Amino acid sequence: MVGIQQFDEGTITVCGESIVDAPLSCKKKIAYIPDNPDLYEFMSGIKYLNFVADIFAVPRKEREERIKKYADLFEITGDLAQPISAYSHGMKQKLAIVSAWLHAPELIIMDEPFVGLDPKAAHLLKEMMREHCDNGGAIFFSTHVLEVAEKLCDKVAIIKQGQLIKAGTMEEVKGDHSLEDVFLEMEAE
Repeated sequence: MVGIQQFDEGTITVCGESIVDAPLSCKKKIAYIPDNPDLYEFMSGIKYLNFVADIFAVPRKEREERIKKYADLFEITGDLAQPISAYSHGMKQKLAIVSAWLHAPELIIMDEPFVGLDPKAAHLLKEMMREHCDNGGAIFFSTHVLEVAEKLCDKVAIIKQGQLIKAGTMEEVKGDHSLEDVFLEMEAE
């Protein structure tokens, strides 16, 4: 979906544009947060954030405001001068989150975004995710923590061995049961 790997069939559109036909336009609208952020460890945190902001042509005033806002929120402002190689996994995850929000993307794609985050940072991320969606953005995220998906998601899809098993609104998929119960019942089948 984010254009890292080629695909052989199907289509992926972002805001009505094909990722194949308009890759740069689509990528400008996307942020991607992997479960294990692979950041440029030779850079300091602030250099990395400015590098990302440069790629997305974020104007200086906006980037400074966003960096301050999100770095303060995740309590990493004091560490931004340090090389990323000195960061813990949780700090790298926080830096990846801050970098994802820098260009105000329309679509944020996350793979297990809570891995390595302390409870406070996880709570802040959940609030940011909800706010992003409430303001018209979209988030696709994968998780094995079904309670989190149940509390956060408006829609859900259950995939087993690469095949879509069930999808719809949270209420359509789980009904009167928990998402975990639905998943376990499908696993047993």
